[in-house]
Amino acid sequence: IYTGMVTDSGRFRFRDVSAETMRLAGIMLNFGIDTEWIFANLYIKEYDMFKFESFVYKKMKRTRNGVAYIHITDEIKEKFGLTMENASSAVSYMDSIKDSLIWVAFIDSPDGTIRVRLRSRFMTINEIAEKYRGGGHASAAGATLLDKSEIKKLLKDADKSLKEFKSTHEGWL
Repeated sequence: IYTGMVTDSGRFRFRDVSAETMRLAGIMLNFGIDTEWIFANLYIKEYDMFKFESFVYKKMKRTRNGVAYIHITDEIKEKFGLTMENASSAVSYMDSIKDSLIWVAFIDSPDGTIRVRLRSRFMTINEIAEKYRGGGHASAAGATLLDKSEIKKLLKDADKSLKEFKSTHEGWL
């Protein structure tokens, strides 16, 4: 239960984390949960995944208004020996870029579609996902693109949304 609380709350950092969640986590700690073991098993990575992460940092791009993104092609998945799940982790590597409140990973799927992972900080992005055959939470969503031409369309929508958000909100870093 504690592990689920940690992962679903983004390590207790999302704004929806309540005092009750923290209180219950504290109670579990009193029962001797080994948090060091839990975190090590949640976040330890194989060496090759660090090589992939380094690749993402070298190849990621940003739109004019700061949407960070990368396209993980079949060739890249083969080069790094990635599963779809491993490739999807690329989206989380971009989560701390200053001025990038939206980050997106486009991942080629075996059926020829492109799987999309969208994440955000402070703003809602699930409406963008819904426009492209997807959905999800306000700050974590997914979609499916039918072909590469939709990548530019989705990025244009995300960039427009981010520009609007930045012009109408303060305190977003």
